[in-house]
Amino acid sequence: MATLDELEWRFRNLSEPTSFLLAIFSISVKAIPLYFTISRQLVPFVIPVVITAAVIAVIPHELAHRQMARRYGCFSRFTVSFTGFLATTVINILPLFGLVFFSGYTLLSCRFFSTNREIEGKSAAVGPATNLVISIITYILALATSGLAYFFLSYISAFNAVVAFFNLLPFWILDGLKVFRWNVSVWIAMIIVAVAMMFLTGQI
Repeated sequence: MATLDELEWRFRNLSEPTSFLLAIFSISVKAIPLYFTISRQLVPFVIPVVITAAVIAVIPHELAHRQMARRYGCFSRFTVSFTGFLATTVINILPLFGLVFFSGYTLLSCRFFSTNREIEGKSAAVGPATNLVISIITYILALATSGLAYFFLSYISAFNAVVAFFNLLPFWILDGLKVFRWNVSVWIAMIIVAVAMMFLTGQI
């Protein structure tokens, strides 16, 4: 039986596409509580909608981190930890849509990175900023639709708003702490937009 350290090592050394798939899976389990709360006619669409929302929330967010860091000459790739994957999968199964946890992160390695808060802050900010842009666009599109299209677009909008808000919390290893350290005004503006989108999409 593999030890925890061995499992962590294996997960850290997975390919980037495999890490993305695991992260998407850990978020897609949100379909389980959603299944019991929506109208019966929408049940057949729950899994594809949640998976699509997870893909749209995770991949652009992490690629934005990666590409911004690479612009500054940093090594960057998406990876996932075993304990993070396990914990977030369990948490995301709980019937609390306002909680959406990531199981992966973009690994950055720069000779000068830890001493440059501007680069660190900008690289962190582009992730949740991408989610906010997606949330706003899909919310506007949802207003012009109805039925299944409205359910699909409004769910993607809400999902991205929640992901942005969670990542902007200024503590632990979250993006919000790095943005806060770099520029408090930028952090305040982003968190206000995230809260506003959560309110508009009915998450608060």
